[in-house]
Amino acid sequence: MTAERLPQEWARAARRPALYGVAILIVAAGARAHSYLAGRAAEAAAPFERVLVRSGTLARSRLYDILARTGSSPSEASSISGALGKAANARGLRPEDGWRIERSTSGVFRHLTLSSGPKRIVVVRRDGRYRVSVSRVPLSTIRNRRWGAVHGSVWASMEAEGIPPQVIAGFTDALRWTVDFLTETRDGDRFAVLWREERLPEGRVVGRTILTGIYEGTEAGRNTAVLFDGTYYDAEGDSLKRMFLRAPLRFTRIASHFSKRRFHPVLKRHRHHTGTDYAAPKGTPVVSVADGTVVFAGRDGGYGNVVRVRHAGAYSTSYAHLSRFAARARRGRPVKQGQVVGFVGSTGLSTGPHLHFEIEENGRPRNFLKLRLPFARAVDRDRLSDFRAVRDRRRAELDAPSATGGRAR
Repeated sequence: MTAERLPQEWARAARRPALYGVAILIVAAGARAHSYLAGRAAEAAAPFERVLVRSGTLARSRLYDILARTGSSPSEASSISGALGKAANARGLRPEDGWRIERSTSGVFRHLTLSSGPKRIVVVRRDGRYRVSVSRVPLSTIRNRRWGAVHGSVWASMEAEGIPPQVIAGFTDALRWTVDFLTETRDGDRFAVLWREERLPEGRVVGRTILTGIYEGTEAGRNTAVLFDGTYYDAEGDSLKRMFLRAPLRFTRIASHFSKRRFHPVLKRHRHHTGTDYAAPKGTPVVSVADGTVVFAGRDGGYGNVVRVRHAGAYSTSYAHLSRFAARARRGRPVKQGQVVGFVGSTGLSTGPHLHFEIEENGRPRNFLKLRLPFARAVDRDRLSDFRAVRDRRRAELDAPSATGGRAR
């Protein structure tokens, strides 16, 4: 071979690998195309499956029963329920919460969606296991306010101003340590309330929070509740939660007051009455007015069935003439404020169903209705300026001539 032809042979040899590579790529691409077209052809040959959707609210049904009704086998319903219970608080679900189940037309489970307030809980089957994810739906918030005067009951008067029941309950609950809404309300008393609503994108309200409430009455005086750092305080920054509740039960009237000379209806003679008698139907729950420890629960002469509780600050309370005791009202057991200790009855020296309630301080009987009840706590000193700013801003919002949801007076 001559020297002149060598470069030409070398050039042809260098081009051969490149040509082989191109040929291999063409063959591979053809194989992939064939596989893709074969898959599409198989899909076209298979019957088309649509998605079947079932939905509703939980109401009083168990999720297991809902799954079974909508096509799940017992094992599948158990597996889905079990997966949900491990990953999410299924006990927190409420009857009004919604569910949505998707299946193929052949009955294959695709996914379950639970709507619980702002939470969305989704269960899907992936890699042979049921996977759970929890997310939160963005909420919109609005502020509402209402004013009004009492005519008849506080509840009916607030409802007449368009205030939702949940707000009325929150308003009276926030002020229950300073206002007795059963005995201290009078026609002509005034109320005002500012609250925040949280809504889902479709407009459903999922939460209402009382921001500020004011009740001003001839008997109750002026009472303010301001929400600050998760606690309600009065206008001066003292916690509205007091050491004692204003009453140990929901009663219809006060049958007898604290007195040094009261005619006893059974004994037919005058004697000291060192407590307050609350008339109420038999079986009405009776609660401890403060945290404490049960020191006695049993029969005690004319008191009939009685529970006695020792509290902090040298206070003790007695709940007498009970029809029966609460299960946890046993000597030595701790009780929380508002915990049921018994039920109204007429045991002992009693002419009818009522609760005889007594309170002692350092062993001396005190008139509970006139007792100056100690506060639980106050706003920290270093937070007082922040509290006052919030209080004043909300007062101005309540006093403004117009506001979203407001009705000026």
